[in-house]
Order: sequence, then structure tokens, then C-alpha cells
Amino acid sequence: MPKKQRLTVEYFLEEIRTRKTKGTYKEYKAGIEKFVEFYDKSANEILEERRKDVMSGDFTRTTHFSRELEKFHKYLLDKGYSINSARNYCLGIRQLFRFYGFPLTNLSAEISQTVQTTKDFIPTIQQYRDMFNVADIKGKVIISMGLDLGWRIGDFVGIRKEQIPDLEQKAPIPFDLVTQKEKVIAKSFLGLETIELLKTYLPTLPKENPYLFPANHDKHIDDETINYHLRELSKKAKIKIPEGKRLRFHCFRKRFLTTCADLKIDVNTAKILVGKDVESSMLAYLSEVDHAKAFMEVKDALNLSNGRIKETLESKDEEIRKLRKELEEQRLILKGMTEIYGEQILEKAMQKLGKKPTDLQGVTIIDILELLREVGQAKEQKDREEYEKLIEANNNNH
Repeated sequence: MPKKQRLTVEYFLEEIRTRKTKGTYKEYKAGIEKFVEFYDKSANEILEERRKDVMSGDFTRTTHFSRELEKFHKYLLDKGYSINSARNYCLGIRQLFRFYGFPLTNLSAEISQTVQTTKDFIPTIQQYRDMFNVADIKGKVIISMGLDLGWRIGDFVGIRKEQIPDLEQKAPIPFDLVTQKEKVIAKSFLGLETIELLKTYLPTLPKENPYLFPANHDKHIDDETINYHLRELSKKAKIKIPEGKRLRFHCFRKRFLTTCADLKIDVNTAKILVGKDVESSMLAYLSEVDHAKAFMEVKDALNLSNGRIKETLESKDEEIRKLRKELEEQRLILKGMTEIYGEQILEKAMQKLGKKPTDLQGVTIIDILELLREVGQAKEQKDREEYEKLIEANNNNH
């Protein structure tokens, strides 16, 4: 436990501010403030009361704040807060007590309950283009990079100028980052549009501030500022956001992942591109070339210039020739595999689909291909379900 003289709410919040994301800090702080208003004592008085309750060893006293938190949760719901908001506001006081070694027990399940929401407004690519066209250079960079990276807002606003890779490389340019939340590497890319914008934008930035999106002095802009900027661009572009919906930076991540799902890109590749954790056993099967190809597919669907920035026809023709060659090679490999391992492939495919082994005599390549097609369809369905979970995973964030 921290030293007694540090048994204060201020110390707890300072530790959260330095160790956690800015969103987490604000969430805990707001929750504590609302509980203070509800309980009608200062935060430090509440903390001291909790300490004395636990030290007393009396069951009634040790469970006192568990009952008070349940009352607080109901109070929030009665005041019109959503189930998700009520749960989030309860987290502040719970984490404060936990931090000092006085965790609450015997809490009802309702306090931790959340529901899936659909509050996010996810612009279409044409709406993003409309916002892009009315934006200044900074706004254009935010939109273009937001669509390229699909990162969480905390990782995005904290980008330093020194982290920007050499922009004279051929697009797409790899841009890796260790994410704040999951501490995994996002193996992302910058597309041609973003590269050209950055070349124009970087020279305009103040030299004394290290951040790509600077605020006053040596800080970067905060989450609210960037979300406000996006809402203002949507108004300027005359985009109507449906009532009850919200436009925020996280919608770039959702648009990126939704596009990956529509293009049937392997879900593990999509996770790596946006900085989501992937099972270590899968990493050996995913190469930098796969990541770059997947990014280019997504970028082709999410280009902001609507076709004005394109590769030359010669390079497109070369790309088509390569794809045809790859397709022919894959056809020959598949034919060779079915010739050598036909029965084993059929047996494994049937096991994968949960079908009983049958007489394998008279099996043809067509039979094997049909079963493999079924396995592929089952895998696609599984990927689609995982994408749905992935896209909705952060709906409950403020």
C-alpha cells in the first residue's frame, strides 16, 4: 500500500494521469466528482471513512460503501444516465478504493453491466471526402492519416514529428507504433495522399513543439479538440448527423475495420494494421508483404481524392500482370496438392466441417475443391463474426 501521507485522492489521480490514458483519467475523475456530490462529503473524507471501515473488521462497516455504490448506481440511472455511463461513473470510486488496498466486495452484477450501443456515426468515404475538401491543411492531414492508420485517438494525438518516417520512400511507407492501451505493435502504413500532405504540413509547424498536432507550449492537442474539429468540418461540409449519433475520431478506426471486413481481409492482418493484439502463433504466418497488400486494398477503397491521385496506367498494368501470374501459380500449386494429398485434404476438410468420413474411393479434384470451398466459407463467416465484435469493441468509450 502507498505510504499513509499519500492516502489522498489527488495522489491517486496523479498516478492515473501518468500511467493511464487521458480518457481513463478523465473518466475516473468525473466518477469520483459525481460520487462526492451524491455522498455529500469530500473525496478525501470518503477515502478516510473507507479506510476506517476496513480497519474496523466489522462486516456491516466493511460492506457499507458496497451498499452506497449500489445506491449511487441507481441514483445515476434515475437521473437519466445510460447503463454504460452509470457503470463508467462507478469505476472512479471503485478504482480509488482498490488503489489503496480497500477494494469493494459483494457488489451486485448490475454495477458492472454494459450494453452494446450504436451511437457512433461512421461517415461514408464520400462524406469523408466532403469534409476533406472543406478542411485546412491540418484538417486534411487528420482525415487522411486517420483513415490510413485506424489508431485509437490517444495514440494518434501523441505522434511526435521525430516519429514520422522518411517521406521520400516509395508509398506505402511503413509506420510502426507501440500502442498505449494494449502495448502491442501497430504495423501501419502511410499512403501516397498522406505522404504528400505531410510534406506540405510539416514545414508549417512550430519548431519548439515536438508534436505533429501541437497545442500551446510543448503539449499536443487533446481528444476533445480533435473531436470538436471533426464535428465542425462535418457542419461545414453540410453532413447531417442523425439525432442521437456522435461523430468522433474513433469512427476512423471503425471505417478502416469495416472496409477490411467488406474486402474479406484476414482479420488477424486487420488487427495488426490498427494495433490490436494477435495470438503469437499467428504472427509467423503474416508477413510485411501481406500487411502492405492489405493496406493498399483498403486505401484503394478509402482514397480521399476520388481518383485524382492514382498510380500511372503502366504501374496498374504491371500490378494486373503480377496478379495473373500469382493466380496461375496458385492454381498449379492447388492442382499439385490435390494430386498428392487428395484423400488427406478431403478427410481433414470433412473433420473441419464436422462431417463423418465416408468412402474416399472415386474422389475427384472437383469433390476436394467443393469441400475446401465450404471450409473457406466457414472461415469467412467466422472472420465476419470476429470483425463485428472488433468493430463494436469500443462503442462504450466516452
